[in-house]
Amino acid sequence: MWRTSKIFCFCFLMVHCVWGATLEPPTIIRTLNSTDVGPEFVAFGGSSTSNGNEMNSGKPVEDAKYWYNMAQKQLDKTIKNAKKNHEDGYRRKARNIIIFVGDGMGLTTITAGRIYKGQYLKHGFGEEEKLTFDEFPYTGLAKTYNVDKQVPDSAGTATAMFCGTKADYGAIGMDVHRSKTDANQGRLTSIMDWAQAEGKRTGIVTTTRITHATPAATYARVYHRDWECDSEVPPEAKGIHTDIARQLIENSPGNKFNVILGGGLSPLGAPNTNEKKTQPWEGGTEKVCSRTDGLNLTQKWLENGRIRNENRVFVQNAEELEEVNFKKVNRLLGLFRNNHITYAIGKEKGEPSLKEMTEAAIEVLEREDSNGYVLMVEGGRIDQAHHQNYAHAALHEVYEFDRAIEAALENTNAEETLILVTADHSHAVTLNGYPKRGSDILGFANKASDPMPYETIMYANGPGFYDHLANDTSLGNNPINFWKNFSTISQEQRNSLTYRHMSTVPLKDETHGGEDVIVFANGPGSSLVRGVFEQHYLAWVMSYAGCMGPAKDFDETCRKGAQSSAMLAAMPLMTLILAVCLVQFFK
Repeated sequence: MWRTSKIFCFCFLMVHCVWGATLEPPTIIRTLNSTDVGPEFVAFGGSSTSNGNEMNSGKPVEDAKYWYNMAQKQLDKTIKNAKKNHEDGYRRKARNIIIFVGDGMGLTTITAGRIYKGQYLKHGFGEEEKLTFDEFPYTGLAKTYNVDKQVPDSAGTATAMFCGTKADYGAIGMDVHRSKTDANQGRLTSIMDWAQAEGKRTGIVTTTRITHATPAATYARVYHRDWECDSEVPPEAKGIHTDIARQLIENSPGNKFNVILGGGLSPLGAPNTNEKKTQPWEGGTEKVCSRTDGLNLTQKWLENGRIRNENRVFVQNAEELEEVNFKKVNRLLGLFRNNHITYAIGKEKGEPSLKEMTEAAIEVLEREDSNGYVLMVEGGRIDQAHHQNYAHAALHEVYEFDRAIEAALENTNAEETLILVTADHSHAVTLNGYPKRGSDILGFANKASDPMPYETIMYANGPGFYDHLANDTSLGNNPINFWKNFSTISQEQRNSLTYRHMSTVPLKDETHGGEDVIVFANGPGSSLVRGVFEQHYLAWVMSYAGCMGPAKDFDETCRKGAQSSAMLAAMPLMTLILAVCLVQFFK
């Protein structure tokens, strides 16, 4: 027995030495020098760049190189701090990456959405409820400004998150060198390019049009986000810039996506002429472009599959989606509305939920014989509801977004899947007053008997101003008379799906907010999310954790055995066995 155990321990020691050599962290993280790292952020203003932007005289242009250097510096600092604290979680590598973007889901929206979830599900007062991602172990704050705007738009922020470079307001997949008359100037690559280069499967899921700003930044390179159809490309850029819809179907990485699910039949030249709309939703986002070149890009997508002898499926409603054999189909395209998918509180017949689309996407992407996958899931209509001061619709979209995240957690292996949850920007919405614990989050913040009752959820600006403006707008000596008294607004009106909460500045569309947004992280690489950082750093987190793109060779962790999270998790047990064997061996 003693001889057998000694032989076992000897073998174990040999295996441990070999394995340990693989897991040993590099002695030195590559030190960045002055040529690698750009200077700290400088104020905007001064001499002109090639894009017409104003920059400080003698200061560097904030292009891709500038932001890449800054991200490298942030990554280096984060890893050094981890090493200083004897943490090795940063070395865990992700086979799969899912980034969830709650468009416009700022901190106020998260708090109000959490309360709404608890009250909607009748779990209690509401305040004590938890969103699924509240339980994620790591959080950080992302600074969202665009290169040229203090308060950003979704195009510039999505370009930052997915391409690792901050960009101008309206830019998709291009840095500050973008040009209307040169489509090659300022072009960037995205996390989807990086993933495909490593043999990973890729996909996008959204409740907006698939050509809308956030999903577009994963695959398109175009001067302006509005160029979704050929009809939207201005004369000076025609024949130079290809519209976003065509880029999705014709160009890499979009034409290699394994999953594309969302709205947007019209930009792809395949509108459903029988589509019904039962709610009178308003706002500029309810309009959608149409093609004038006669192309049906869904048919072209299917034809490309026949040429390549691929198993492709195109679906247009929830019933067709449910019938798909997700494990056998190689590429899935699902477009469920001409424009965006309808707000969930007024869902039209045949529309799948974000949860259902997310589950389908994961099933299509997960293949044992692949190197994993990268998936972007957007809850895009949170933002659009806020733009119209539709507070009820916005908070219900948060609830639906949370359900999709819960489904992702249930259908993935936490040891090999990095899940990030964040927003691209915030909104000009506030949760105010002194409402009692358990008060309806969509109700009043003060007593109904007060001279001027007001709601807990209000907006700094937007179309709700007009809905609450009194017919007689002369202020006189009493500013209360400026607004309708809520006694004149029936409960039936307030329960309407299209009811707008009050705003204080009249605008057709409510604006974004400029504060930092929260990033929640779970799984391999999640410990890289901490503190306050520039938003484009998120692309570098995914790059480093997924061993793809520009941060793949940042240090040696992608070239050694450190990419196995399961191996790292087993190390405490292995250390114990090693100690027992050492005692036994030297008895």
